[in-house]
Amino acid sequence: MKRNKCKVERTPQMEQSHFRAKLLGGLFVIGFGVIILMKQIGFPIPHVFTSWEIVLILIGLVSLVKHNFKKTFAYVLIVVGGLFMVNDLYPYTIQTRFIWPVLIIIFGISIFIKALTRKGKKDETFTILTEENTQTPDGNDYVESKALFAGVTKNIVSKNFKGAKITCVFGGTEFNLTHADFENQAIIDLTTVFGGVNLIIPSNWKVQTEITTAFGGVDDKRQLSMIQEDENKLLILRGNCVFGGVEISSYA
Repeated sequence: MKRNKCKVERTPQMEQSHFRAKLLGGLFVIGFGVIILMKQIGFPIPHVFTSWEIVLILIGLVSLVKHNFKKTFAYVLIVVGGLFMVNDLYPYTIQTRFIWPVLIIIFGISIFIKALTRKGKKDETFTILTEENTQTPDGNDYVESKALFAGVTKNIVSKNFKGAKITCVFGGTEFNLTHADFENQAIIDLTTVFGGVNLIIPSNWKVQTEITTAFGGVDDKRQLSMIQEDENKLLILRGNCVFGGVEISSYA
């Protein structure tokens, strides 16, 4: 029996945006490396050009280009980097102790607005300012989960899983997809800031990572040498991970 390999379906506009983002990202990395090299040689390079703030701003710019300037999180990265950069260049211009509370309030407002405009969603878990872990079996095809200063555990049992959107800020989220299933491909969009996401998936699923990371990472802890990936089960991970981590594991 001949098996058809699944492919990621992208529109020409998406392909063009991804291409531009890769070019821009490559240029930024080359430029950043040249600046560091010049600084090591002895050129008087200002500290601001090698700071973590400029890294956040550059990642935000690349993410904006990649998503056709429709990614709210990219604007957040640019604003955060810009505010702290201004404070470094002109000390005491901005009170840093006010930056994070204001950003958290803005983030909460954006969640509230999105909740009002997405009443048609089949499922949405919203957890805020709580330390309790919520454990819920979920049979819906598309799952949306938001955790702010919280812990969320979701057990997905849908046999026609369409994907998920996970937002995790100063908290942790665990998605157990062991009993879930899908055809061809499913997409999970993750936004992680100072938090962690643990995805527990069947060992034979193929994973394609397209996550933009800054001071964080994606770790696949499955023993790939002992399993055979199914080309017809492609799980695509997209989004942003800043000061956090995404872990992929399985029980096998």
